[in-house]
Amino acid sequence: MNRFVQHYRKELGLCRQRFETLDLAKEKGYLFKFTTFSANMSNILPEIPADKHEGLFRELLLQQVYTTFDQQFITANEFVKTEGPFRKLVNSKGANIYCTFHLGSYRLLTTFLFRSGIDCALMVGTRVFNEQSEAILENIDQIRQKHGLTNKFMIVDAENTSSTLQVLRELRAGTSLIIYIDGMTTTTGINRQEDKEIRVRLGNRKVWTRKGVAFLSHMAKVPIVPVFSYREKDLNNVLAFQQPIVPDDHPQRDAYCQYGIQRLYDDFWRYLTRYPSQWEGWTYIHSFLDAQDLETPAPTRKVARPRKRIAFNQDRYALCDLEDAPVLFDRRLYLTYEISPDLRDFLLQVNTIESPADVLGEELFQDLLSKQIIA
Repeated sequence: MNRFVQHYRKELGLCRQRFETLDLAKEKGYLFKFTTFSANMSNILPEIPADKHEGLFRELLLQQVYTTFDQQFITANEFVKTEGPFRKLVNSKGANIYCTFHLGSYRLLTTFLFRSGIDCALMVGTRVFNEQSEAILENIDQIRQKHGLTNKFMIVDAENTSSTLQVLRELRAGTSLIIYIDGMTTTTGINRQEDKEIRVRLGNRKVWTRKGVAFLSHMAKVPIVPVFSYREKDLNNVLAFQQPIVPDDHPQRDAYCQYGIQRLYDDFWRYLTRYPSQWEGWTYIHSFLDAQDLETPAPTRKVARPRKRIAFNQDRYALCDLEDAPVLFDRRLYLTYEISPDLRDFLLQVNTIESPADVLGEELFQDLLSKQIIA
């Protein structure tokens, strides 16, 4: 085995050892972050039982440690394995839009493509542009010097009003674009611009996503290449290149945008179901879920169990503390309710109470039943 590979795996082993010494449950905000993760997984991938969620969440946190290390370990991109038509894409010499998700060691795609001699433009949101550009460019410069590379690399702020024209010029000049489609914050909340977004399926739910990647592909007549990163059990990183999505057969731009983005998410779904603990998006995908779609419960994994008394509905709700105040969290609709300590204690022990309506009062008891907080 290559001594650099041995050194790399040894360092990852040390990362795991340090991670395992942490008492995660005592980390500030851990419970609420886990509750959000679990709610997202229940809504999108309900086939995974809830009792598996915490183990997957801890695996995700470890994967984030590995991903950060990979960014700092300058030779990590040299150990990457590839799947799919990567060589054919490189040899074609034409520009491509490499579109990916925050799965596995996702940052390796940028350095891997650059080290392969491809002229690259990395498109990121304003926050990443302001906070991480310097570190990214330093990393690229180290790779350039080590391998004697002369190809182009640039970072583009996707939220800058001139970015579309800038990227179109680069694509037409032969520069390939790298974009992460699953984390653009301008697709959330009050920032949502529905004329620039579409809804697509992700598992059991529909999500809002920017359609700009397909718009650029159609305008510049450049293929979209879906790429997914994942880490194997032996810690090897893999970049899986998919067959390109080509705009030539789709004269209608809007139809192509819907088709192309849905294809991206369908391809991604195959890898997400194989490596669910490696997707960073579980921590924020609720911001992109379609609110109307959430009104319909996701199909759940039925577990037969006898029920003699009223109990707290843990499938739908979670209890946690937010800034030291007890909070009831609706795992389906992502709503929070501040509650009293007495009500929290009641919900935790309601299944042991002989006549909960007498203890709580009929009106409040019926309200909890109607909201399915108890069942």
